[in-house]
Amino acid sequence: MKIIPLRDMDLDSEQLDEVVQVLSDGGLICLPCSGSYRILADLTNEKAVNRLLQSKRRTSKAPSLVFVGDNAMLAAVADKIDPLAIKLAQRLWPGQVTILFDAHPDLPPRVVKQLCKANGKLGVRVPLDGLARRVVKQLGRPVLVSSANKEHKAGAGSPAQVRKTFRDRVDVFLDAGDLPPRPASTVVDVRAGRLAVTRPGAISQEQLDAVQGPD
Repeated sequence: MKIIPLRDMDLDSEQLDEVVQVLSDGGLICLPCSGSYRILADLTNEKAVNRLLQSKRRTSKAPSLVFVGDNAMLAAVADKIDPLAIKLAQRLWPGQVTILFDAHPDLPPRVVKQLCKANGKLGVRVPLDGLARRVVKQLGRPVLVSSANKEHKAGAGSPAQVRKTFRDRVDVFLDAGDLPPRPASTVVDVRAGRLAVTRPGAISQEQLDAVQGPD
């Protein structure tokens, strides 16, 4: 694990190039985002996705989280995009709302099978945090994201715990020190022009209603 100390929660251009190259080569990086450390892997690289899942010893069937760099990148991840989902993305991304989508048929079939066990969908958002967004945009491809802790274990906000748990599994760790927790994203499912909140979080029902409009 290479450790890069972060200043002001950002990278210089040379460091950014290095981090993006690691992702492009199928490696794993860990960075601060939304109040915890997150492990990122290239979603389009089956071996990288497997590495991330194995590093987490992931067994649950929770929906998988995908970051896209901007709204335009959504088309590479999602299939059958509802107009209301587009409206939510335009109004609330970058931000703390995760929208569930059917996986795009061009994604690797084994990746889709592994990641869509819960309900056949991927959770997608453009991250509010500028560092994560900058990394994904420069990579030019969506990334699979998971909190930097073993399943059902705490410690994703502690650099010491991240180093201890993932030292031999993560290639580059962007260390910003201890992170104060932040509310989780709100997860919504959009079907036939209506949305349902599947996990309450940072974005309130009132904010969602303001986008959705009256019944």
